[in-house]
Amino acid sequence: CGEISVGAYGNAPVHIGCEIKLYIHMAVSENDISLYGFEKYEDLDLFKMLITVSGVGSRTAAGILAEKNSLDIIKAIGGADVDFFKKIKGIGLKTAQRIIVDLKSKIGGLGELDLRDNLPLLEDDLVLSLQQLGFERKEIENVTAKLPKDLEKLEEKLEWCLLNLGR
Repeated sequence: CGEISVGAYGNAPVHIGCEIKLYIHMAVSENDISLYGFEKYEDLDLFKMLITVSGVGSRTAAGILAEKNSLDIIKAIGGADVDFFKKIKGIGLKTAQRIIVDLKSKIGGLGELDLRDNLPLLEDDLVLSLQQLGFERKEIENVTAKLPKDLEKLEEKLEWCLLNLGR
């Protein structure tokens, strides 16, 4: 009987005999054949990207995904957050830098992300958009603090902020 390495499987407990759906990656090396299972296809996709980085093998990539949420990983890559990766067991400064440099241009290839589950990404885009339009950080913080909760799309939030910045 073989094994499949699986990180945290959502929020639901998994029991023996429980049926689950996994996206599988088979890693073949000189001395080993391992299977890695992922609940979401996006996690498998990110895993495949991580193992393209020099110094990041299958075990390390699986460890990163087991410890951190994939959307947080993507945000850390996009924001060049070296400290985010250094906090993960087995990742040093050089590897953290390599992950960011090698994957920053590739993270757009991860397909559609549900930004409702990751509002900080949306908020960062909103702040950057407003800064590029010439607004100061302080006035952006003041107006975004008052954003109505029912606005989900970036365009809606941007329009609301522009109307309320009063220029």
